[in-house]
Amino acid sequence: MFFIKAIIDICIVILLLRLLIRSSEVFFDPIYRLIYRITDPLLTPSQYITRDVTKGIFMSILGLVALRGLVYMSIKSTSFLFGAGISLLDLLRLLFQGYMVFLFISVLSQSGFGTTFVNMIQRAFIPLNRVSRRFGVPRRHFSLFVFLFLLILYALLSFSIYYLMIPKTISAIEGLGEGLLLVVSLFPGFFSLIIIIGALLSWVSPDPHNPVVQAIYGISEPLLRPFRRFVPLLGGLDVSPIVAILCFQILGRFGQQLIIGLMM
Repeated sequence: MFFIKAIIDICIVILLLRLLIRSSEVFFDPIYRLIYRITDPLLTPSQYITRDVTKGIFMSILGLVALRGLVYMSIKSTSFLFGAGISLLDLLRLLFQGYMVFLFISVLSQSGFGTTFVNMIQRAFIPLNRVSRRFGVPRRHFSLFVFLFLLILYALLSFSIYYLMIPKTISAIEGLGEGLLLVVSLFPGFFSLIIIIGALLSWVSPDPHNPVVQAIYGISEPLLRPFRRFVPLLGGLDVSPIVAILCFQILGRFGQQLIIGLMM
């Protein structure tokens, strides 16, 4: 069952990535072609209901979320409503953390505009650009608005899912705290892993035009840039990744403990 859940998780991530890819880009990028080949069979059932690809992707994701709910139901011997609620929370956390990754990279990046990875980030922010314009948010405050808006939205949606589908009640403060924990956990977890992968790739000189390589460097390089300003080369060796990972581990764990303490 855990293997089936892992396959469903991967399919959901790939479908979400497809939302950020334009059909015209598929002809020039082998990774995008692979994503289309993987997701096309997943979209087949939705084509009986709608011909709109975007709507089909959303319907397919909801179908996979429901299927994952069935897996949770069988694993934990609970009702389908409970399993579907846990599955929805997983999707909500994935989306929230994904947007937080994009937000941090967009704030820290100073170059790289026009690359495949940056184009995907810009497309992901299109709905939030519309929301910010509706609220009349100045462009210079866009990043802060996005952070607060997504954090509050996550707290409200998670509260609703817990209240309606899971026999557990959380307060708005707990929802905000859970969202902050997800943000802080990115540093000792996902960001540290990406920095390690980027450091390993630097030893083999991969193709810089590869979209996977662009994505890895697009995340790791902005994170390392502040450290490289203060950490000198050690015998010609760049040790900033090691320093960054140590800082992320220490400060990340401290931040998590602090948030948990405030929530209690």
